[in-house]
Amino acid sequence: MKTGRIIGIILAASIFFSGCSSKTKNDETVKGGTDALGSADETVTVTEETTTETEPELFEFNPHVYSQTLAQEIPQESWDAFYNLCDALRAGETTFKCSSQEAYDYAMNVSTLASLFPPACLKVTGESNDGTVPYENGIGRIYYEMPVEEYAVRQAEFEEMITDILNSTLESDDTDFEKCLKLYLYVAENYDYDYDEADSNSGDGFVYETFMTKKGVCVDYGAVYGYLLLQVGIDGLDIGCFEPDMCHAWTYVVLNGQGYHVDTTWALTSCYEGVDQVYLDYFLMSDEDRNQDGCLVRDLSMQALPQFFLSNSSIKLSATDETYTFPDFSTFVSLDEENKILYYEDMYGEMHGMHYE
Repeated sequence: MKTGRIIGIILAASIFFSGCSSKTKNDETVKGGTDALGSADETVTVTEETTTETEPELFEFNPHVYSQTLAQEIPQESWDAFYNLCDALRAGETTFKCSSQEAYDYAMNVSTLASLFPPACLKVTGESNDGTVPYENGIGRIYYEMPVEEYAVRQAEFEEMITDILNSTLESDDTDFEKCLKLYLYVAENYDYDYDEADSNSGDGFVYETFMTKKGVCVDYGAVYGYLLLQVGIDGLDIGCFEPDMCHAWTYVVLNGQGYHVDTTWALTSCYEGVDQVYLDYFLMSDEDRNQDGCLVRDLSMQALPQFFLSNSSIKLSATDETYTFPDFSTFVSLDEENKILYYEDMYGEMHGMHYE
């Protein structure tokens, strides 16, 4: 394990970690052109046509993210209610349809919103502030904790940011493996571990705030990476362990029908002074890899699960495949997408190639 003992916060439980420094990068691409036609022999009206070419958006914001893993425990009526809530929030409405009190409670739950609709976390609630009944006769009420107009701006800015991340990081023909890797590299290269930021209690919603500030702790990065995967149709949810010597959180990912552990926190380049490359031994780990790293997988928590601990649910996680196991201290070098080869260096600086498809 390359880092010392780590500590963070998973809603109801307090976990504390050591800190790191910040590192960001930005890319901008603008294209444009003009066209003019005229005649030298006669008087004509010259029409100048200006066109601006922009790169087409490959990915659009998905307000209805879905996890098959979570669906093992969450019934369809709760998903329907949650999606109705998402649509209502995007439209600035104050009510939404839901079939039961249980479905309403799930949709409005702070854990649900934190993991599956971050901008609404801590900004809407299911607790009445005006004497009205929160749920009755198939209709749920939305109680905003900020002016509706301000929330609309918050939501729109978040959607634009997520879309920009996806379109600047991924390509339309990426395989699911390539999406997982590229988003892993994106988080590792652009975010900073910051316990002070996580402990600020700003009330801004911890996953949302990490997206906006690019600062957070392990539970934030487990959810951030998972949410980006959900946006592109890959099942990813943050999970964690509570052990005497290790309290930590990361992401459980389902790739091509196999489960894996991905730890973007310990992959952050800002956590390793003098190291610019991203460590790959925290990418697509098996249960055995995770156990050897000190994070035991015997009784895990799941942020998006109302029961919080998997032992209180019907969900069973498994990560037995070791196809993508990398040697300790392996660092990413390049990706040959045409031939499906991932190049990396081992701890001795020797180059290796792994055929990933």
